[in-house]
Amino acid sequence: MRALALALVAALVAGSAPASAAPPAKNVTPHASPARPPRPKLALPERISGALRTLADEDVASARAVIEPLFAASPDEPAVRLAAGLLRFYEQRYAEAVPLVESSGLGDPAGYLALAKAALEVTKDDAHFESEHFVVAYPKGKDEVLVPYLVDALERQRAALAKSLAFTPDARLTVEIVNDVKELAKVSTLTEQEIRTSGTVAVCKFNKLMLLSPKALLKGYDWLDTAAHEYTHHVLTLKSRNRAPIWLQEGLAKWFEDDWRGGGEPISPVSAALVREAVQKNDLVSFEEMHPSLAKLPSQERAALAYAQVALAIEYLVQQRGPPVLPRVLDALARGEPTEAAVSEALGVPFPRFLGEWRRHMGSRALPRGGEHALAKLRFKDDPKQAGQWAEWAEIPDERARGFARLGEIMRTRGKWTAARIEYGKAVQRVGARVPILSNQYALAAMMSGADGEAERVLREALGWSPDYAALHVRLARILLARKDFAGAKEHLLVANRQDPFDPDIHAGLAKALEASGDPGGASREAGFARILADH
Repeated sequence: MRALALALVAALVAGSAPASAAPPAKNVTPHASPARPPRPKLALPERISGALRTLADEDVASARAVIEPLFAASPDEPAVRLAAGLLRFYEQRYAEAVPLVESSGLGDPAGYLALAKAALEVTKDDAHFESEHFVVAYPKGKDEVLVPYLVDALERQRAALAKSLAFTPDARLTVEIVNDVKELAKVSTLTEQEIRTSGTVAVCKFNKLMLLSPKALLKGYDWLDTAAHEYTHHVLTLKSRNRAPIWLQEGLAKWFEDDWRGGGEPISPVSAALVREAVQKNDLVSFEEMHPSLAKLPSQERAALAYAQVALAIEYLVQQRGPPVLPRVLDALARGEPTEAAVSEALGVPFPRFLGEWRRHMGSRALPRGGEHALAKLRFKDDPKQAGQWAEWAEIPDERARGFARLGEIMRTRGKWTAARIEYGKAVQRVGARVPILSNQYALAAMMSGADGEAERVLREALGWSPDYAALHVRLARILLARKDFAGAKEHLLVANRQDPFDPDIHAGLAKALEASGDPGGASREAGFARILADH
């Protein structure tokens, strides 16, 4: 972010914006950058330079206070028109930003014009919803079902961060939900390949949060925690004046990402195991590798390792000096202190000692309890490598178990539920409940053949291994609804919704649970969502 704006300022001060000053944003529309006409040298006013630097720090209000009076007084001055256009880009006023930047005659310094054009194209038909502190722009259609849950999570995260960091942004933040990987690449500075390789599904940049719709993935993803994570980046950027290094930014965002729902274990069992192995093999992700973004790491495994490492760095800081150490570090950064000095001062030890103790902490920390025996990689719907009916079944590690599962599938498709239950059961006996799709189908066959107790047993065991597998929660909720355990059913359905919100059964089940618990308004909304999803 800061690099883009400073490249822009440097180019203007020099009187030109050569391509080498900063690479243009990638994966934007081919016509995004017009031919650059010759430009006279500009004596860029220091007020505009300062305003652009402030804009890079995402302090839009301060930048606006400088740029708008200049634009009112000198609307035809090229540098002023450019600054006004960039301000409007940061305000998500793309239809105004594009002509202002183009008419400045200064080309596309640092790729901002291309990004503004891409954002205008991607969001032009969006619907909008405003809450007290957020504006959500989303594609019309089934993405409507995301909005109330997204706003609720973000409002809760805002309140939680206000307590933890003693800071809250004043202005509303815009959240743009995009349809697919191609659109996310267009409006961010990431390439499609970087998004797929690292599993990046959201970006907080340019004074907005860009979120990939869960419909772009085969099994969804933890979209609400992800939104809370990215919003935390926004708060951290403002509080630190955009001076926190990537390891600290990502560590804090990971540490706080689930505070909106009460918090919990900062890393998963799989991530903890990745860290332990990396310490033993001396293969940790270095701070240099993390820069400029974890989204540019070469694999989802490497990205998961990096997130776990930096989350444990924050855990170590908190264990040593308590939660107040975190805002102290950010305040020191905002005052202009180097990262090493800010951490050392807050922790009370030299920075190299912190690094060594953090490494020892990662190597000796007890592994979290629970399941998750394998990294849950994100599966993009438009990735041909993820296609195929048996792609997920192939993860069953035992060949004979796979054979039994295939027979179970054949019996299921023929409506022979007892036979299917027997074959699935043979597979489960060999591999246990570690393969969620197998456990889910076994539970379905058991329910259809009248053995709800057996189905509940395997579902609860499977959830111990795969707590984020939405279908298991939905299946268990059906059993609980039939038992009239409406509170239990609601709990499982809400967990499922955090992962795969486009399953109409989730919302139909929530409608029943809310109606039974005396919430007719919520029940009506959920029934409407179920109809929307059934129609799409």
